[in-house]
Amino acid sequence: MSSQPVCPQLHVWRQIYTSLTEARQEAGDMATPMPPQVFNMQGWMLSTDTNKSSRWNATIAWAAEYGFSHVIPDLSDHDWYEGKS
Repeated sequence: MSSQPVCPQLHVWRQIYTSLTEARQEAGDMATPMPPQVFNMQGWMLSTDTNKSSRWNATIAWAAEYGFSHVIPDLSDHDWYEGKS
């Protein structure tokens, strides 16, 4: 039985967040809100898989709403966090 990925691995997610914030800045519209914040290490450790999934889905929705979906790369299998077993 295969599990559904929860979100990107933290280091991958941080890279995506950086790319999204840079794209937002390059777009020049400072009225666009910042993307949802990525977890710091403590937040990651204390968050449930449901919290992580919800924040990732909010990031995907933010990117779609503001035209930055193209910034989120295709992720390989090892880029994904599968959740706690």
